[in-house]
Amino acid sequence: MAAFLLGFLALAGFLGAAWWFSRQKTARASRLVRMLLGGGALLAGALLTLRGAMPLGIPIGLFGLGMLGIAVNAPGQNGPGQSGRPPQSGGGMSVSEAREILSVGPDATREEIRQAHRNLMKKLHPDTGGGSAALARQVQEARDLLLAALDD
Repeated sequence: MAAFLLGFLALAGFLGAAWWFSRQKTARASRLVRMLLGGGALLAGALLTLRGAMPLGIPIGLFGLGMLGIAVNAPGQNGPGQSGRPPQSGGGMSVSEAREILSVGPDATREEIRQAHRNLMKKLHPDTGGGSAALARQVQEARDLLLAALDD
């Protein structure tokens, strides 16, 4: 009876952990898996090394350390020195490239820039089915750059 109760509690614990894990965001779940695997591999490597199986224990332990290092320094985690925004390509976009993307001239007004942005976003936004997040981001960046250039 005790074994049945212990098995039932273990199953309930695993199901609860699986439910909790399924509610996590992808980046966080990935980090948790890396930490669990890294910790387990580090522990297994240490135990194997202590039991005399150094040729097997040391590489497994190093693998565990590597997994823990990846988990701690995982990109996309809002840790120190990270702003939460995706990294931008070197240099960014020039004003002439922004004008070309929005198809506006050098003498475009705020309203013309906003209208060109609105028309393009209707076509390129990812929620419309035909667009992509990368193109929408580029159009947004072009609009922001041109409006900032008008302020200067």
